[in-house]
Amino acid sequence: MRFQSVRHGIAAAMLILVCTPVHAGAEDAEVQDAIKEYIAAFNAKNAEALAVMWTEDASHVDHAMAETTSGRDEIMADIQAVFKQPEDVKLSGSIDSVRMITAEVARVTGEVGVMVSGEEPSLNRYSAIVVNNEAGWQIDSMEEMPIPTPVSSAAALTPLEWLVGDWTDESGEDPVQTHVHWALGGGFLIRTCTSEAAQSTQIIGWDARGGEIRSWTFHSDGSHGEGVWSPSGDDWMIRSTQTLEDGRMASGTYVFHREGDDAFTIKLMGREIEGEPQVPSDPARVIRTPGSTQ
Repeated sequence: MRFQSVRHGIAAAMLILVCTPVHAGAEDAEVQDAIKEYIAAFNAKNAEALAVMWTEDASHVDHAMAETTSGRDEIMADIQAVFKQPEDVKLSGSIDSVRMITAEVARVTGEVGVMVSGEEPSLNRYSAIVVNNEAGWQIDSMEEMPIPTPVSSAAALTPLEWLVGDWTDESGEDPVQTHVHWALGGGFLIRTCTSEAAQSTQIIGWDARGGEIRSWTFHSDGSHGEGVWSPSGDDWMIRSTQTLEDGRMASGTYVFHREGDDAFTIKLMGREIEGEPQVPSDPARVIRTPGSTQ
């Protein structure tokens, strides 16, 4: 059908994003610049410029339609079909992570919203491999996955239920004790972190309007913040903002890396205070308290 072909063409252009900054490595910045150039070329309907941004043997997989497009020529045919449609197509989205596999290869993940005039907008996840060669950064492969709508808040939080229980970090100085439990009714997770010096309470829940998992955190010094949780492979990325005790604004991205059922690490990347980069912290390893169960 006509709409299906339009949507498939859109799917082949999933890196057309409004970029959300991730941690500021030099290669990361180059990848994000390449994505911005892709945005400009697509919005200008510059097929010639877009073609250079795909490798010759590039592939695209649309899991919702169980369709695979192989090769630059076929991908560009889909994109050009979108350009010829009378509907006004708008795309917006975010980058959850740019992970450098090598200095010349990166994995990019995130979400994209597709808005076609006269249709309800749709939200999808994507994962792409980009490579750096003589033509610059190019898209080598891309997968698009629909985001299922949970039937309840509790269902939306099921991927995080492994956090339930008691945890202790392995820090030698003032270790943090963490307790996570379900709120009454199962609509939220409550995470309480306590050390000798401070305490914080975090509420994790499903934002049905935004279609995302969010958290709200309150610290004993009066600071408070919120975050957006996104899966990234085996990790969880939490893009957070915080109002500090003195009123200054801080931001950063926490990475939760799960090591089975009984351990995980937390790392804070790209932390800024009032726009000023801060010294990155070492990852903290957290282990389940012996005898604690989910």
